[in-house]
Amino acid sequence: MIRSKQIELIRLGVTNLLGYPLRTFLTTLGVVFGVGSVIAMLALGAGAEQEILEEIGRLGIQNVIVNSVKPPETNKGNEQRSWISQYGITFTDFKQIKSTVPGLKSVIPVHMSRKQAWFGSKKVETTIYAVQPEYMSLFDLRTAMGRDLTGVDGAELARVCVLRAGLLKSLGIFGDPIGLTIQLGEDQAYEIIGILEDDKFRGYAREALAIDSSNSEIYVPYQTILGRHGTRSISRSSGTFEATDIELSQIVIEVTDLDNVLIVARMLERIFAINHEDRDYDIVVPLEALAQRRKTQQVFNMALVAIASISLLVGGIGIANIMLATVTERTKEIGIRRALGAKRHHILAQFLTETTTISTLGGVLGILLGLGLVQVLIFFTGWTAKITFNSIALSLSISMAVGIVSGIFPARRAAYLDPISALRHE
Repeated sequence: MIRSKQIELIRLGVTNLLGYPLRTFLTTLGVVFGVGSVIAMLALGAGAEQEILEEIGRLGIQNVIVNSVKPPETNKGNEQRSWISQYGITFTDFKQIKSTVPGLKSVIPVHMSRKQAWFGSKKVETTIYAVQPEYMSLFDLRTAMGRDLTGVDGAELARVCVLRAGLLKSLGIFGDPIGLTIQLGEDQAYEIIGILEDDKFRGYAREALAIDSSNSEIYVPYQTILGRHGTRSISRSSGTFEATDIELSQIVIEVTDLDNVLIVARMLERIFAINHEDRDYDIVVPLEALAQRRKTQQVFNMALVAIASISLLVGGIGIANIMLATVTERTKEIGIRRALGAKRHHILAQFLTETTTISTLGGVLGILLGLGLVQVLIFFTGWTAKITFNSIALSLSISMAVGIVSGIFPARRAAYLDPISALRHE
């Protein structure tokens, strides 16, 4: 009996709405656009969060990265300046970390230098990364063609390199590059043994690993650079001349236990604070960055939802406005229903059913609009977006809540009309 009354209320509410199709459609639009905006905003926020987490995840949350940073130039009295810039991480720092910091799985040294790469008459400004094979595997640097660097290459001080596919085009190499020789600097001939996959570091990960934006990295054996060329680097570009002597450009510390990552990071900060008064280093802790970025993204998502929800609020105001007008139009109908025995809660339920139907229908159409809008944004902007079930459920729940809340006042006004006055209303 109760269920049949509920069905009758729903049927009556839908019938009343269909009696004014244009007005119902226009009222629904506010909810449609509101729900569509919420879904699109949440999808973009979730996509941005996923992209950030992937970037930081590639660095490894159990790793700590220390980079050499050029300190600001200061005038120290009559101290004579050298024409060679010396700063950054030293071999002494490297040895001290390995011998004094507990709980480390590996400590990987990296040396970087800027040089021109030559092939025939083509030359390109590149960054040379002298690394050990462990570095390549730790950051998932895979070769799409040829082979990876190996420990044998380093032991033999082999002049071999692995580079990005984009660099081949800049050098004018369009055939099979494996086995070809390129010139690094003025007198360093290196054989190409591998081409890295197109996948590359972006954003935060690129900044943390000190990778330039030109996508022109060349990876060579660490022992080869130090054994054959040393740590001094001279770079000439567009009439400028720069000489540096940086022993280590970077150290990647892999911690055995995740719980000890922050402890190790604090120990490293203490060591470098004592050894480097000029602050010529930068310590990157992906685990800390992950927590901070996640917190920031959550606040950002909340702000996006709040902004998008304004559309839903406007839609709710539109529903309330239309329903108030409907109460005035249907005053005599309400009086007749009350005279025939309808209770106040019946009138209240009827009007709430109508507003909930409008908001639910608008929510469903808004979900479809939001899904389409996300695909359009992805297609035209290339942004990363991720649609989740939670975002759809949240949007639909908010739209239904808007329908109920915006219908309460008109429904109460209709339910508490004086039956006699309502019957006399013209």
